[in-house]
Formats: sequence, C-alpha cells, structure tokens
Amino acid sequence: MPIKKTRSRPTGVPGIVQDGPGRFIVRARWTDPRTGRRRKREAVAATLAEAVTLRERFLAGEEQKERPTRQRFADYAEQWIEAHAAEVAPSTRTWWGGALAHAIVGLGRNYVDSLRPVDIREWRNKAMKGVAPATVNGWHRVLKQVLDGAVEDGLLEGNPARSIKALKEGRTKGPRGNSLGAEEFRQFITTTKKLSGGAISEDVARFIQTLAWTGLRKGEALALKWGDYRDGELFVERSVWNRKEKSTKTDDPRRIAVVEPLAEVLAEQRQWLLRTQHPGLASDLIFPASPRHSKAGTVRRGEGAEGSWFRSGSLVDKPLRLIVAEAGIPRISAHSLRRTWENLLRRAGVDQLVRRSLAGWRSEEAQAIYANVDRSEREAAGAAVVRLVMGERT
Repeated sequence: MPIKKTRSRPTGVPGIVQDGPGRFIVRARWTDPRTGRRRKREAVAATLAEAVTLRERFLAGEEQKERPTRQRFADYAEQWIEAHAAEVAPSTRTWWGGALAHAIVGLGRNYVDSLRPVDIREWRNKAMKGVAPATVNGWHRVLKQVLDGAVEDGLLEGNPARSIKALKEGRTKGPRGNSLGAEEFRQFITTTKKLSGGAISEDVARFIQTLAWTGLRKGEALALKWGDYRDGELFVERSVWNRKEKSTKTDDPRRIAVVEPLAEVLAEQRQWLLRTQHPGLASDLIFPASPRHSKAGTVRRGEGAEGSWFRSGSLVDKPLRLIVAEAGIPRISAHSLRRTWENLLRRAGVDQLVRRSLAGWRSEEAQAIYANVDRSEREAAGAAVVRLVMGERT
C-alpha cells in the first residue's frame, strides 16, 4: 500500500513551511560571496517559534554577516595608506605605495573579506619571478600590515597573510653585499685621499671618508650638521631622503666616537668651507650642496627661493667607481662601507652590544640602541679599528 505523503503548508513566514504536526521545515538561501553562486541551508524545528529563531540565526550568520559594504583590496589599500600617511616619513609612504602596487596587481580585484591564505601564496609565488626574495618579503610585510588593519576594521576574521612564511633570503649580491678587509680598507682610504681634489672633488672625498670611518647610512651622513659634532662625538639624530630631512631609519638617536682620522677629515672640511666662504655655511650642514646643485634641485622640485642645501644621495656613485678601479679592490657601494665598518669592529674584538649601538640596529636582544654603552666604550671601539687598519699592535 503506497505511503501517504503530507502536503506542506505555508506558515506565512518566508522560508518556513509546516510539514506535519510538530515539524517545521526551515530553508535559508544566500549568495556565496566568494563564488557568486546561490547556496541554501535546511533544517527542522519542532515549533514555529523555534523555526523563526533558527531562520534568523541562519540569515544573521550566513547572509547578513557577508553583506556589509564590501571593498575590493585595491580600494582598501589606497584608503589604508591615506589613513596612515601622517604617521610615517615620506620615504616610508613611498615604500608602502610601491609594495602595495605589486600586491594590487595580483589581489586588487579580490574582495578583502574573501582573501584566503591560498590567495596570498599564489600572489607571492607569481611576484617571485625575477625579483629577489628579500624584496618580495618586504612587499609581504607591508601586505600583512594592511590586512591587520582589515581585521581591526571587521572586514576579516583573521589575517591570511600571517599564515604564509617568509621566503628564505640568500646573501646580498652585487656591490652592496661586498665588504672590505682591513688591508682593502686601508687601500680604499689611501686611494680616496690620492684622488681628492683631482678626479674627485675635495668635499665629496671627505664625505666618503666620513662614511668609511663611521658606518653611517648615507642619508644620516648627508644630514650631519656642525651642531651634531660636539665633545668629540657625532650625534646622529636625523637623516635625509630625496633632499628632505626626516628621522633616522629606527627613529632612535645615537652617538659615534670621532676617531683621529675622521677628526682630521672634519677639520679639513670646516677649513675648506670657511676658506671658500661656501654659501651653504648658513645651513650648518657639514656637507652642503654646491650653489649650482642647490639651485638646480630647487627648480626641479618647485621649492621656494631658499631651496635646499641637502645633497643628493647619488653624489658618491661615480667617485666610488673611480676609487675601486684605482685601488683594485672589490666593487662596493656606500652601503658596503656600513657593512665593512661592522666587520672591522667585529674583527677588532668590539663587543656585540657596542657594535649594535654604533650602527643603530634594533633586535630582540637589545631593545635600547645605546642604553648600556658609555663614552669610554665608544671611544675604545673607534680606536680599535684604527689600530687594526694601521697595523698597530694592541
């Protein structure tokens, strides 16, 4: 005998029908935000009240939760940079913009709330082609910051970029990754002095020697003022980017003892500025730009009549090539001198904490840049390198 089927009856509530005594069928439908396909969910309740509650829970948890204003990643990234622009230096904003430009190429059309680890991994794998791992890791770090913001704004439950491990970075290649030994460093200094006033202008040669004897970042050396040179030390408190003053990379002031060879270089620079009555003396910069370059930079950047006496970071590019060729040493860049200074300090037996303080590096082990390093240690560090380079016995 055939089984008699009960005809479902409408309850007056959309998505709920009664399918017999004490049996209410609940059906909820919504559009999957990732695929755009329609999805549905079905359940059974014993009473109409339970059915209504169940339906509301379905819609609140599935449909309505996905519906708040959705943003594509490209739009959110632009808003994020604008919101944080005032918090960082112009150089950092430029870096963020470049990094996010690469992320937008691969992820820009995705909705922020639809991003998953597999999307980040796929973007990163494509970005790796022809690009150094360190560069891709830099883009990835910026992406993580942006998606952290999306989590805070309630657009994401978790940051999918944080589940993707950074790429393994190999040794820095090219001139930037090179470092000079003690003998090569001695030859470098000798050759720089030899070419000074001839193939290389005097003040540029002295600037290069300042980089060599301090391990300063190029922008930090360009920002040095005579007021920063006091009591036998250089107080490093600012930097230069695109001929504009900004904070140092870590935004932490530090001090570097001026060793005897550097003291001679700075004395020569001061005498030269006074003897030539350099117009940049009023800027108090140790290495001001020439009037011609200052004026040219003013025209290019559309600045006021006073212009800027900060020099361009490219001033050492050609001189370094000339020095390398004349000295017969490995190719180096300005950053190579920073790497060289660290290696010479290490070979001279300078304590790791002191080296970290002098270079201005952060680490988990030493939060303070020079908190536990006194002047005697800084002077001893510089003197140790002089002894090593000059071949003197300890």
